[in-house]
Amino acid sequence: MSILLTIVVDVKKFFSDIKTDVAKFAAAFVKIFNKAPAAIQVVENFVGELAPIVVTAVGLADPAVEPAVAAALSTVETGLAAIEATLEAAVTGNSLVTQLQNFAATVPALLKGLNIKNPALTAEVTKIVNLVVGELAVIIPAAEAWVAQLAAKATTPAA
Repeated sequence: MSILLTIVVDVKKFFSDIKTDVAKFAAAFVKIFNKAPAAIQVVENFVGELAPIVVTAVGLADPAVEPAVAAALSTVETGLAAIEATLEAAVTGNSLVTQLQNFAATVPALLKGLNIKNPALTAEVTKIVNLVVGELAVIIPAAEAWVAQLAAKATTPAA
């Protein structure tokens, strides 16, 4: 077997147990840089991955036909914008963790409760729910760890 094929097989094995894209990103980052990515990088990856799916779903959600879906997707967009704004302004990270927790607590339940008539839109909303649930299970602990690191640095006296 060639070296390239061996590498491909090893990479596939390494990622086979990892369920979410953000976790794959984090694992690949660790492999390359020998350290975990910052919570900010992980959150940016999540927002960058979710935003295009939401935009596609918004395009399929005709407000006249499915007003509840259009309103729910607007809420998702607002939540992503709040996460992005908090991410850019994060100093202690506590506000970022709060935004992520709020998003995780509200968005999946909101989207799962919708009665959607358009099957293509149903598929997009299902993608959004699965992505939010799976990825935030990785992101929130990463953000909490980042906040703890910042707090530890703030309380450690300078040498």
